Amino acid sequence: MNKKLLTWILAAGISVLFSATALYAGSEFYDDITMDYNNYEKRMFKTSNRNFVEFPHAKHAMDSEISCDKCHHIDLEMGDNVKRCAECHIELKATKKNRTSIMLLRNAYHASCIACHKEMNMAAGDPRGFKESAPPTSCSECHIRTDVK
Repeated sequence: MNKKLLTWILAAGISVLFSATALYAGSEFYDDITMDYNNYEKRMFKTSNRNFVEFPHAKHAMDSEISCDKCHHIDLEMGDNVKRCAECHIELKATKKNRTSIMLLRNAYHASCIACHKEMNMAAGDPRGFKESAPPTSCSECHIRTDVK
């Protein structure tokens, strides 16, 4: 076998190996995510007495065994790259025109999170989520006050 052909085969093999590794690596997995994005209309009012929502990602993905596509809306397999919500839901500031748009980031969060929690609570026989172990469905359960002592 000539050296040139052997070099090409070796180079192709190394390329395939690196490509396969990169594809398998996928996105970084976060245990907890603070729902705060740059340029996002962070507060409805200039001063706020509420923290940003802390999303327990690992609890949802691992403990509750909720599949990735439940929130990320696409067919995913282990190692696939996953986009953050703000990469697709790009409207960050509410206006009169987009107030009900699902492309508005906060609407996407609320529609996905609250609907899923209500569905889980109804399946458990607690549609309003009054049990301590029930997923939260009210504003104050996720948007925690900072001025409470």
